[in-house]
Amino acid sequence: MSFGLRSGVTLAATYPAHLAYLQHGYEAALAAHGFDAVVLCGGTAASRNRFDDQFWPLVPTPAFAHWCPLVEADAFLVITPGKQPRLVRTLVDDFWETTPAPESEHFWRGFCLVEVKPGLAGDVLPGGKVAVITRDAGTSPPGTVNPPALLAALDLLRTKKTAYEIECLAEASRRAARGHKRTAQVFQAGAPSELEVHLAYLAASEQDELWTPYKGIVALGRHAAVLHHVAYTRERIAGDTSLLVDAGAKCLGYGSDITRTHVRGGGAAARRFGDLIAHVEALQQEVIRRITPGLSYEDLHDDAHRLLAGALRELGIGRGSADELVARGVTRAVFPHGLGHSLGVTVHDVGMKPRPPRADNKFLRNTSVIEPGQVFTIEPGIYVIDALLAPLESDDRKALVDWAAIAELRPFGGIRIEDNVVVEPRGIRNLTREAFAQA
Repeated sequence: MSFGLRSGVTLAATYPAHLAYLQHGYEAALAAHGFDAVVLCGGTAASRNRFDDQFWPLVPTPAFAHWCPLVEADAFLVITPGKQPRLVRTLVDDFWETTPAPESEHFWRGFCLVEVKPGLAGDVLPGGKVAVITRDAGTSPPGTVNPPALLAALDLLRTKKTAYEIECLAEASRRAARGHKRTAQVFQAGAPSELEVHLAYLAASEQDELWTPYKGIVALGRHAAVLHHVAYTRERIAGDTSLLVDAGAKCLGYGSDITRTHVRGGGAAARRFGDLIAHVEALQQEVIRRITPGLSYEDLHDDAHRLLAGALRELGIGRGSADELVARGVTRAVFPHGLGHSLGVTVHDVGMKPRPPRADNKFLRNTSVIEPGQVFTIEPGIYVIDALLAPLESDDRKALVDWAAIAELRPFGGIRIEDNVVVEPRGIRNLTREAFAQA
């Protein structure tokens, strides 16, 4: 099976270059840190609890998934300089479970395939000084487990995506876009519960919940002010209200992460909230237009706060100057999280936080200098979170906010607009907007 990709490119065509990039990077990292080889463990099925015989679905070790989209218990990759990587599979006759078939067959030729019986994988592992990268340290083969310096070097290889990875992420975005379009239709057509919206998303994106890159956030009304609201209610909410859906999809291990916010109703408060959505949308698109190689991502985050301050003033919610709303913490009270994060084989991919952010940006997950090949999210938001607004209302910053406007917006919770973008040498490829146009 192959997916239709831009310009007729297929996974089979882009995957060899992806493997060559990883082989070169791994050889350099092994030499720099004094290892002869590295074993990447796919993972071992984990018991749900000690009272029954059910197991959680396997989530492969990210370093393994970076090379190979095989989701199979007790599989290993052996990476040795100058040699074709070996894929070691442990074959088990199991009539209780069905191992999911690979989504695509394009990857098999990239490896020297070795099949072993349970407990015999150690017989085919390399000699010398071997590093082992695993999320299941208790069941790893012999070797130095998760050496920090080597692990950090391998993580850096995930900061720039190959053409193969970008097309996996593009397909993941297309799948998610279908789900998001359906949730908007369900919301506007009736009075669904959060659970019903969640199920509609899964059906339209053709996913089981356990296949998704993360548990989707589905929030109606006030719940949209809870940044990670996943405790779906069954209550159907009629009338004027809001819906925030933060949900993604996977393709060959790579996950998208998309958020959209909607409003329903014709009352004055709903119209005001709709204006606020439009301003956040415009702000988000302006931030994306400002992305350029060489710019610090933290500077881009700071730009988002300055733009938000202008939007608050324009809407009459903020009453001070734009500089004052930023400097005195008003924008951070309504937009407390970071502007975005790296994407890849984990939703918050590694390698793009080389230093801690400033203290006032403590939740920022990306502090890198923007470079071509990076893929990250841009997700500004604005929320009525009483615990964060209370300090403003109780001190001399009270005059900087129109509290009547806050009270009017409170039942709608909050807004987040999130796109997934690729930094290219001459611009930005917005995977999310592209996917919505195609859905």
